[in-house]
Amino acid sequence: MNNNMVKDIAASVKQRLLNVSRERREDYNFVLRQYVLQRLMYRLGVSAFADDFLLKGGLLFWVWNESFHRPTQDMDLLGFGSDDIALLKDKFLSVIQIESDDGLVFDPQKLEAIDIKEDAKYQGVRITGRATLVKADIPYQIDIGFGDAVVAVESTTEIPVFLDDLPAPKLKVYPVESVIAEKFHAMVVLGLLNSRMKDFFDIVTLAEMMHLESKVLQLAIQATFERRDTAITGDPLTIFTDGFMSSADKEKQWRAFVSKNRLDGTASFSETVNKIQLLLEPLYQQIVENIVDDRQWSSETWSWS
Repeated sequence: MNNNMVKDIAASVKQRLLNVSRERREDYNFVLRQYVLQRLMYRLGVSAFADDFLLKGGLLFWVWNESFHRPTQDMDLLGFGSDDIALLKDKFLSVIQIESDDGLVFDPQKLEAIDIKEDAKYQGVRITGRATLVKADIPYQIDIGFGDAVVAVESTTEIPVFLDDLPAPKLKVYPVESVIAEKFHAMVVLGLLNSRMKDFFDIVTLAEMMHLESKVLQLAIQATFERRDTAITGDPLTIFTDGFMSSADKEKQWRAFVSKNRLDGTASFSETVNKIQLLLEPLYQQIVENIVDDRQWSSETWSWS
């Protein structure tokens, strides 16, 4: 393909993405960054390293429900195998050099990899770089974690895209049960110190839109707590106490989160936590009592049956 054809494709893509931003009422720069992530996922999916990673994080909401997604600027992956920075940088240098008629040019000179180790137990690597679309210079960031406990990994999933005449990315994705289990674990461990309001919102949202089985979710909770050296006991959980649910500070944090993300019509903090209690406390108690059953979650009755 000659340079003129490449430029024509890029110009066409840029205009179509501008149309997407208008149709979706999204900021144009946000759409550009999402497009870069979509095309990075495509390249990763057709690369020799596709099985080395699971997609996780905010982009999963786009995968599970295209009409609803929590805005995210970055890609999160769970990595398998070595966490060597140089090796991971080489992998993504190979990924960004895969050709695709999507108008993007990834600059291998701008790709960097750094250690994002937060403590002795959980470490990761951050990949950053830049891509161009015509004259638009678009940054991207990929955070790769290692060591999470996951259950029920699904087969390869096709990921929705803005421009449906381009080949869609296909990647293995993080199980919804493990997403819920990790957010629940953070709530239990942090208690009143928890300021991660998005986790409360995310769990309720997932319970509203996803098919959940008690056996699989219970296994995910148990595996996550064990992996993170957190005992599951019969002691009352702070997050399900009246003091926590009715906390004025928590309600204030919740309202700030709702306002910032323009989530009009969202329930109060206490109502949200009560929904999480109905979803997860029965499974947590069954782990304590060493009971396993096989029930289905109903978002209509908000109960297990």
